[in-house]
Amino acid sequence: MKFFVTLAAVMLMAGTLAAQAQTKTPPVRRAVQPKARVVSTGATMKDGFLMKDGKVLETRNAHTGAITAESALVNGTKVQPDGTIMMADGTTVRLQEGDYMSLTGRMTTRAMKAEQDSLQQVQIMKAKGKKKR
Repeated sequence: MKFFVTLAAVMLMAGTLAAQAQTKTPPVRRAVQPKARVVSTGATMKDGFLMKDGKVLETRNAHTGAITAESALVNGTKVQPDGTIMMADGTTVRLQEGDYMSLTGRMTTRAMKAEQDSLQQVQIMKAKGKKKR
Protein backbone atom coordinates (compact mmCIF):
# COMPACT_ATOMS: atom_id res chain seq x y z
CA MET A 1 0.00 0.00 0.00
CA LYS A 2 2.84 2.35 0.84
CA PHE A 3 4.31 1.54 -2.51
CA PHE A 4 1.17 2.75 -4.36
CA VAL A 5 0.98 5.96 -2.33
CA THR A 6 4.66 6.69 -3.04
CA LEU A 7 4.18 5.85 -6.70
CA ALA A 8 1.16 8.18 -6.92
CA ALA A 9 3.12 11.01 -5.23
CA VAL A 10 6.05 10.55 -7.62
CA MET A 11 3.71 10.61 -10.64
CA LEU A 12 2.04 13.80 -9.42
CA MET A 13 5.40 15.48 -9.01
CA ALA A 14 6.54 14.30 -12.43
CA GLY A 15 3.33 15.65 -13.95
CA THR A 16 3.85 19.07 -12.42
CA LEU A 17 7.46 19.16 -13.60
CA ALA A 18 6.39 18.17 -17.10
CA ALA A 19 3.74 20.89 -17.09
CA GLN A 20 6.32 23.44 -16.06
CA ALA A 21 8.74 22.30 -18.76
CA GLN A 22 6.11 22.83 -21.46
CA THR A 23 5.52 26.51 -20.71
CA LYS A 24 7.31 28.74 -23.17
CA THR A 25 9.72 31.33 -21.94
CA PRO A 26 9.96 34.52 -23.96
CA PRO A 27 12.88 34.52 -26.39
CA VAL A 28 15.97 36.43 -25.38
CA ARG A 29 16.25 39.71 -27.27
CA ARG A 30 19.53 40.27 -28.98
CA ALA A 31 21.00 43.57 -30.03
CA VAL A 32 20.55 44.30 -33.71
CA GLN A 33 23.20 46.09 -35.70
CA PRO A 34 21.87 49.28 -37.33
CA LYS A 35 21.77 49.39 -41.10
CA ALA A 36 24.79 50.99 -42.69
CA ARG A 37 24.24 54.48 -44.08
CA VAL A 38 25.45 55.49 -47.48
CA VAL A 39 28.25 58.00 -47.01
CA SER A 40 29.54 60.09 -49.85
CA THR A 41 33.31 60.11 -50.11
CA GLY A 42 33.58 63.08 -52.47
CA ALA A 43 32.23 66.60 -52.51
CA THR A 44 28.50 66.77 -53.01
CA MET A 45 26.44 69.52 -54.51
CA LYS A 46 22.86 70.62 -54.14
CA ASP A 47 20.57 70.12 -57.10
CA GLY A 48 21.25 72.77 -59.72
CA PHE A 49 23.82 73.93 -62.26
CA LEU A 50 27.49 74.67 -61.62
CA MET A 51 30.19 75.97 -63.95
CA LYS A 52 33.32 73.92 -63.38
CA ASP A 53 36.38 73.63 -65.66
CA GLY A 54 34.51 75.40 -68.46
CA LYS A 55 31.63 72.91 -68.40
CA VAL A 56 28.13 73.30 -67.01
CA LEU A 57 27.42 70.46 -64.60
CA GLU A 58 23.84 69.60 -63.69
CA THR A 59 22.94 67.79 -60.48
CA ARG A 60 19.49 66.27 -60.11
CA ASN A 61 18.56 63.65 -57.52
CA ALA A 62 22.24 63.27 -56.54
CA HIS A 63 23.34 62.48 -60.11
CA THR A 64 25.82 64.91 -61.64
CA GLY A 65 26.80 65.20 -65.28
CA ALA A 66 27.63 67.74 -67.96
CA ILE A 67 24.62 69.05 -69.86
CA THR A 68 24.46 68.59 -73.63
CA ALA A 69 21.17 70.32 -74.41
CA GLU A 70 19.31 73.39 -73.22
CA SER A 71 17.52 72.93 -69.89
CA ALA A 72 14.44 74.88 -68.80
CA LEU A 73 13.72 75.66 -65.16
CA VAL A 74 10.36 76.04 -63.42
CA ASN A 75 10.47 79.85 -63.50
CA GLY A 76 11.13 79.98 -67.27
CA THR A 77 14.91 80.40 -67.08
CA LYS A 78 16.88 78.49 -69.73
CA VAL A 79 20.41 77.15 -69.20
CA GLN A 80 22.55 76.31 -72.22
CA PRO A 81 25.54 73.94 -72.33
CA ASP A 82 28.00 76.79 -72.92
CA GLY A 83 26.97 78.50 -69.66
CA THR A 84 24.68 81.13 -71.14
CA ILE A 85 21.55 81.67 -69.08
CA MET A 86 18.45 83.40 -70.40
CA MET A 87 16.40 84.61 -67.46
CA ALA A 88 12.61 84.56 -67.49
CA ASP A 89 12.55 88.37 -67.96
CA GLY A 90 14.74 88.13 -71.09
CA THR A 91 18.11 89.17 -69.66
CA THR A 92 21.13 87.07 -70.53
CA VAL A 93 23.88 86.12 -68.08
CA ARG A 94 26.92 83.92 -68.55
CA LEU A 95 28.07 81.58 -65.77
CA GLN A 96 31.64 82.15 -64.62
CA GLU A 97 33.87 79.52 -63.00
CA GLY A 98 32.33 78.50 -59.64
CA ASP A 99 28.94 80.15 -60.23
CA TYR A 100 25.88 78.14 -59.21
CA MET A 101 22.22 78.29 -60.22
CA SER A 102 19.54 76.37 -58.33
CA LEU A 103 16.71 74.55 -60.07
CA THR A 104 14.35 77.33 -58.98
CA GLY A 105 16.40 79.95 -60.86
CA ARG A 106 18.33 81.53 -58.00
CA MET A 107 21.88 82.40 -58.96
CA THR A 108 24.82 82.39 -56.55
CA THR A 109 28.14 83.75 -57.77
CA ARG A 110 31.58 82.77 -56.55
CA ALA A 111 31.99 86.19 -54.93
CA MET A 112 28.72 85.75 -53.00
CA LYS A 113 29.94 82.38 -51.69
CA ALA A 114 33.25 83.90 -50.58
CA GLU A 115 31.42 86.72 -48.79
CA GLN A 116 29.11 84.27 -47.01
CA ASP A 117 32.10 82.17 -45.93
CA SER A 118 33.92 85.20 -44.57
CA LEU A 119 30.84 86.33 -42.63
CA GLN A 120 30.50 82.84 -41.14
CA GLN A 121 34.18 82.92 -40.12
CA VAL A 122 33.63 86.26 -38.35
CA GLN A 123 30.67 84.80 -36.44
CA ILE A 124 32.78 81.82 -35.40
CA MET A 125 35.64 84.05 -34.27
CA LYS A 126 33.27 86.21 -32.19
CA ALA A 127 31.87 83.12 -30.48
CA LYS A 128 35.27 81.82 -29.35
CA GLY A 129 36.81 82.66 -25.99
CA LYS A 130 35.41 84.24 -22.85
CA LYS A 131 32.83 86.94 -23.10
CA LYS A 132 33.84 90.37 -21.83
CA ARG A 133 31.80 91.91 -19.05
